[in-house]
Parts: sequence; C-alpha cells; structure tokens
Amino acid sequence: GGRRMTFWSGENLAAGAPAPPSFGWRERLRQPLADLLLFDPHRLGWRLATRTMIALLVPLALARLLALPSLIWLGIGAYLLAIGDSTDDGDRRQPLRLTLGAVLGGLALATGVLAGASLPTAILGMLLWGILAGLIGVYGNAFATMGLPIAWAYVELGLPAHSHSLAAAARLGALFALGGALTMVCTWLVRIAGPYAPLARQTADGFRAVAAYLDAVATNRADAPHELVSSETRVRATLAEARRVAADLRRGQHGWSAAAQRNLVLIEIAERLFALAAALREGAGLAAPDRPTLTLFADTARALAAALPPPAAPAKIARLTALRAALAHLPPTTNPTPAALARPLAASLSRAIGIALGDPAPTPSPAAPSSLAPSSLAAALAPLAACLDPGSVVARHALRFGVVASAAVAVFWFFPPPFGYWVPLTVTVALKPYAGATLARTIQRLLGTAAGILAGSALMPLLASPAAELAAVALMFFWMMAVLPFNYSLAIAFLSAGLIPFEHFLTPGLDRNVALLRLAATAIGAALAIIGGHLLWPSFERKTVPSLLRASIASMAPYADCVLRRADIEATHRKAGLDTTNLQAAIQRSASEIGASPQSLSAEILAAAALQRLFVSLNAIVNATQAPTAPEMAPFRAALVSSLQSLAAGRDCAPDLAATAAASPGFLGYEFGRMAGQVRLLGIALTRLASAA
Repeated sequence: GGRRMTFWSGENLAAGAPAPPSFGWRERLRQPLADLLLFDPHRLGWRLATRTMIALLVPLALARLLALPSLIWLGIGAYLLAIGDSTDDGDRRQPLRLTLGAVLGGLALATGVLAGASLPTAILGMLLWGILAGLIGVYGNAFATMGLPIAWAYVELGLPAHSHSLAAAARLGALFALGGALTMVCTWLVRIAGPYAPLARQTADGFRAVAAYLDAVATNRADAPHELVSSETRVRATLAEARRVAADLRRGQHGWSAAAQRNLVLIEIAERLFALAAALREGAGLAAPDRPTLTLFADTARALAAALPPPAAPAKIARLTALRAALAHLPPTTNPTPAALARPLAASLSRAIGIALGDPAPTPSPAAPSSLAPSSLAAALAPLAACLDPGSVVARHALRFGVVASAAVAVFWFFPPPFGYWVPLTVTVALKPYAGATLARTIQRLLGTAAGILAGSALMPLLASPAAELAAVALMFFWMMAVLPFNYSLAIAFLSAGLIPFEHFLTPGLDRNVALLRLAATAIGAALAIIGGHLLWPSFERKTVPSLLRASIASMAPYADCVLRRADIEATHRKAGLDTTNLQAAIQRSASEIGASPQSLSAEILAAAALQRLFVSLNAIVNATQAPTAPEMAPFRAALVSSLQSLAAGRDCAPDLAATAAASPGFLGYEFGRMAGQVRLLGIALTRLASAA
C-alpha cells in the first residue's frame, strides 16, 4: 500500500530506476517567474500600506491646501523610508532603522543637491553613497532594504534638484529627515491596537501551512519532481519565522505578556501538529491514512488560522466550537498506525482551539535565541569591520553597487528629462548580492514596470482633475505597499501605474508620452544591473551549495544519533532542520543563475531530497506511539551515523545499511529500510555532483 513514490523519495533510484529529469533553462526560468501572478490575501500588508499612505498623503494635501510646495519633499521622504522599512516590519530594531534611514537619507539628499552641479561630483557622490548603502546590509536583510531609500534620496531627489546651493541642500535634507519622523509617528499610530499583530499573523501563517500539509497527507499527494523545496521545508520555515518574530518581541521585556505567551504556545502546538502529520505521511506505506479524519484536521487548522489575528468574528468562533465538538467524537478506524497518531493530533488541535477561545495558556518553552542590540559603538561597528574583506559577499556587493550605480548616473546625466533618474533607480533595486537574484529581480522589475505603465497610461484619460489624480495615486500606492511583502512584480506594477498620475499631479501639463521614456530608462538600468552583476566581482549562490550540503549531512549525523539513542534531541533537531532549510533555499535561488549546470542542479536536488526524507523518517521514529528502545536501534544507529559522517567528509559509506535495516521487523524495519535507501541515494547524488563539477 501507500502513495506513489517519485525520485524525491529515493527508493526508485536506489533500486536502479532511471535518472531524475534534467533541469534545463525552461525549468530554471520558471523560478524567477513563479511569483508573477501570485496573490496571497493572507499576507497582504494592510498596516504597512495604511501607515505609508498616511505619511504620504497628509503632507501632499497640506502642501496643496496651504500653498507650501516644500511639504511635498517631506511626504516623499516619508514614503521612501516607509518602503525601506517594509522588510521585517515589527521587530525591536525598527526605530533604530528608521532613525538611521532618516539621518543618512537626509545627508545623502543634501549631498546629492550639492554634487548635482557637475557630472564628476555626481558620479563620485553616487559611488560613496552606493558603497555605504550596500555595506548596511551586513546587519541583516531589514537594514539592507533600508539602504535603498538612502541611495534613492541621493539619486532620485538630490541630483535632479533645480537649485544646487548650500541653502537648498540643507532645506531639502532636513525635510527628508522630518519625513522619517513622520513615518515613525504613523508607525506608532497604526500599531495603536498593540505590538503583537506581526506575531499573531505569523502564528496564523504557521497553522495555515500545517493545514496545507495535512491536505497533502489526506490526498496522498507527494512532492512533484520539479519542486526545488520540499513541502516539509516550507512548513518548517514558516514556523521558524514565527519563532523568530516571538524572539524579537521577547527582547527588552522582563516577562511574557499574555498575548505573547498565547501565541508562543500556539506556535509550539503547530510544530507538534506538523511533526505528527509528517510521521503519519511517512507511515503511509504501512497503512493508508483515514482521509475524512485528516480532512477534519486540515479544516480545523485553517479555522484556527482564520481566527487567530484578533478580533475574531462570531462566525469564526462558532466554527471553532463546532470543530472542537467534532474532534471529541472522531469515528473509529481500523488502521492502527493512523489511529495512534490521530489521537494526539486531535488532542493538540483541541488544545489550540481552547487557547484561541480564551483558555489560559501554559508557560511556553524559551524562545529561540536572538541577537541583542549592540551595547557599544565598537560592538556595533564590529560586523561592518569584519565584512571589509575581498572574500566578503557583502563587501563585493557594496563595491559593485556603488560602481554600477555611478555608471547609471552617467547615463542619467545625458538622458532626456525628466525621468533619467530611473536608470540609476532601477540599478539600485535590481542589483543584488548574488548574480542569480539580480537576474530574477531584473526580470520581475521589467515585467512589472511594463504592465504598470500600460495600466497607468490607460487610466490617465479618465482622470479629469488633480483630485482624481491624487485619488488614483492613493489607490495604486496603497496596493503597491499591500502586495510588496509577497510579490515584487505586482508591487512594481501598482507603483508604475500610480507614478504616472503622481507625476502629472506634481507637474501639471506634463507630456503624456513620458511613460515611454521611463520604460526606456528602466530597460537601460536593467541591462546595467545584469551586466554589472555578472561581470564585476560576481557572487554565485551555486558555489555555496556544496558547503551547505556538507554542513547539512554533518548536522544530520548527531540528530540521528540522538534520535536512535533516545537522547535529548532539541538542539540537534533545530540545527539539522535549519541546515536542511538553508540548503534547499540556496538550491532554489541558484536555479535561475546564468551558467548553472543542469546536471549539478539535479544532483543537488536529489541530495537535498534524500536529506529531507531522512529527516522526516527520524521524526517519525521520535513521534511513534510505541517508541522502540535504544538497544533495538543500536546496530542501525552505529551504521547510520558512521555512513553520514563518511559522506560529510567526502568518503564512501562502508556499512551495509540495507542488511542492518532488514534485521528489524515491523515499523522499525520499514523506517530503517527507507533511511537506508535515502543514504544510498545521498551517496549516488554526491557522486553525480562530483562528476558534474
């Protein structure tokens, strides 16, 4: 019995099945295009969009009502800094990022005003500010995103300024910095309902991911061969992000609030549900799952996700109450393995419903460790000093960012006004630390810009007044910020559509054909980004995959040892899960790189799949209702750990795992046999990877 196996599971290939399909350019191109039409209503950034539009529209309206055009600069500064704060919104370092962005952005704008008097000074200034904006990324993705409005302040607002006097530089720089203060005020106003909304949303995402996984278990649906990231990794990454958000909230607090404690316990329950569901999916070869029961579990997890972000509607509360009653009266099943796992699944879901409905939450386990804010200036500058090395990806990206953006400024200088600044602007958003990410982002930028310009141009004849233009701007920019957390292409489409009426609102009588000039500027900037990203000190993510693969195999060995010795698994489980997730994420990003070898990519996918299935098999043993004892597993444990250590060191695995596994009966023999197949598959994949290299 059981579900159909693909090369993902390993048994077919290990038994001599044909080699897995090769990943050619069509399959690799699918990756950067995958999110073009993605729309996830659960991830819409309502708060982010609301606070951004308040910060933009209030100064624009006051500028028009009070006849103070300088307020427009304040609104634009607030808007750009809000975009820079769109990553990791809600953590404890957000005020620091906004302050840094406001101060450095104001200085960059003032510098741009002064440097815009001549081409040499404009290029030199872009080089310096571009390098600085790139180096900020050493403090994490959120700071890397905040580096963008700093560069934009220089190239988009400073260089094109009409006056290049010292007084104009001081005035415009101060207005930009005040825009940062306005964004901080709007952030506080929008969050007045409480600081735990990001945690509640991420907790809901965790239950939603578990529900989708339970659906796959209920329908015996295996991962497709062309998938680069397994379904288990997607769920685990979502739950790990929830843990990270909780850890960020925990910093600076003396104790857990009721809201934080409630959400953290729910995250623990979601992790327990995922572990049980994975064990049930792994045991599908012994007994078919009870589909109606699993469907009930999936529906319950979805209902929990819908009800978690407060306040929950009465209909959602009634739905949870009805589902809890259904869980208490599950129909009997004749399959012993699913029944044994169904009981703890139902109990965990009932417990989660109780907490969602207001039952007191128990004390949660300690949150995952999170880095504290630097305690001194020397400690704050230490990561920056450490990255100043020719081998540092951050340092190479910062230098490349400054050089390519400077070249774009030279093009901008001779481009027909008023949209020449879109050449360096495109470079700043398309150029990424890794060449594959640059290519993917450039494709998304071009397609989103083209779609938005077409939509905005079609919209303009319908806007007969400045009020109508401002309303269109508000609508487009709101949706741009709402979809930005999950779909860059769609966000750029809304941005490009809104910029057309925005420019006409700021400059009445503007030629309606300027949209074509902006499209041309975007295309030139995209070409510069791709050329610079692949010719100037390029970093390719595919070069990191072999080391990540060895690290993942190495961390799987101690986890297997702890599981089969019946020792404490928490630390080794977290390390193995993190390394496996990082490996699959790197493979996914490297798939779109120019020059990537299809043979190497296929071998890497096989190796990652084998590790993932081995991880799931070990989890199944941990969650087995009638857990085997350590002596029962001792012979296989020694052989498995030795094999993994040998593979991690680049040696062949000598022990005959298949023979050792065959000596164990029942469930244990079944799982041991599967693990032996995964290790054999892993060895085959590593051999093919070495040959391809």
